Amino acid sequence: MTDSNTAIIFDLGNVILPFNPKRPGRVLGERAGISTIEALKIIYRNNLERKFELGKLDGEQFTSKVADALGIDLEPGSFHDLWVDMFDENEAVSKIVRQLKPHHRLVLLSNINPWHWHYARDRFPILSEFDAVVLSYEVGVLKPHPLIYRVALEKAGLAKQVIFIDDMEINAAGAQVLGITGVHFHSAVQLREDLVRLGCRFD
Repeated sequence: MTDSNTAIIFDLGNVILPFNPKRPGRVLGERAGISTIEALKIIYRNNLERKFELGKLDGEQFTSKVADALGIDLEPGSFHDLWVDMFDENEAVSKIVRQLKPHHRLVLLSNINPWHWHYARDRFPILSEFDAVVLSYEVGVLKPHPLIYRVALEKAGLAKQVIFIDDMEINAAGAQVLGITGVHFHSAVQLREDLVRLGCRFD
């Protein structure tokens, strides 16, 4: 039976799904004749991924701007397949999610672009366990902007306690400004201990 008193909001990247952009970065760097790190710096320094996560660029625009920034030719289809290949699953965290599911309303809150979301949703069944999702490219702002937490609070319903878990301390702290209990994620063991301390129920 769901505990209406506590809702739990999870970040996605590096909590449920660890990610490694060096995988696609290595291929892009080789094509551009530069290092993996430099290729990724160019993409992130130009805020291209950020704009994609904000919904300010669509897939074709993102591809075109990355190609221009790196000075290489990229086709949207092949670049899509390359850019999404950076995720794994933290099975220990997924187990926690499944154990919490019968007792608490679960919300997913992520700074994410549509390519990554659709890929993750289709590839990792754990994401179907969530009652609601809040995605930056749909909301138009990124954590730690207050608006994205307000949307997540609406999705959390009327719970008396709302907990937010994020691997970035600035994001966990940003949620606390709105009365959400922020948990800075380090490991599945630490997360379970923190959730038990906060009164969450597990199977």
